[in-house]
Formats: sequence, C-alpha cells, structure tokens
Amino acid sequence: MKLRNPHSEQDVVAAQIVGMNGKTITVKTETGQILRLPLTPKHQHDQIFLASLKDIWHAQIWIPVNRQLKRLFHYDWLLDPEPVKA
Repeated sequence: MKLRNPHSEQDVVAAQIVGMNGKTITVKTETGQILRLPLTPKHQHDQIFLASLKDIWHAQIWIPVNRQLKRLFHYDWLLDPEPVKA
C-alpha cells in the first residue's frame, strides 16, 4: 500500500481567490475547479492576515493551494519548506 504525500506535485495547484466570508476562502484553480478553504479560528480573527488575503484577491494574484487538504500554504512557491542543513 502506498501512502499519499500531502505535498505531492498533483495536489499543489495555482488558484485565485474569488470570494471570502468569515469562515472560508473560495478559490478557483487554473483548471476551473472551485475549492472552499476553511479558515482556522486563529486566522478568522487575524485582521492583518485577512487584509493580506483581500489584497491578493483584488490584485488577482495566483497562490499555491493544496487541493487535497484544502489549505493555503504557509510558504511561497519559491521558498523551500524544509530547513537547509549545513
């Protein structure tokens, strides 16, 4: 039995925010798939985070989204999520 990697290439997609409410962010992927991403209670009350998402929404910036887990990433496309070992 093979375990699925939650960060595999096919699960990471580019998406644009198309709507927001107090508890979810609605995004549309490059293939037209609509995903609803739930916000954690911490993010629901983080005014700076929400303002940043609204700016991304209005600028129509593409962001990385995990399609399987229905989550935003804590890092950008170009950053390595693993610490660099010396």
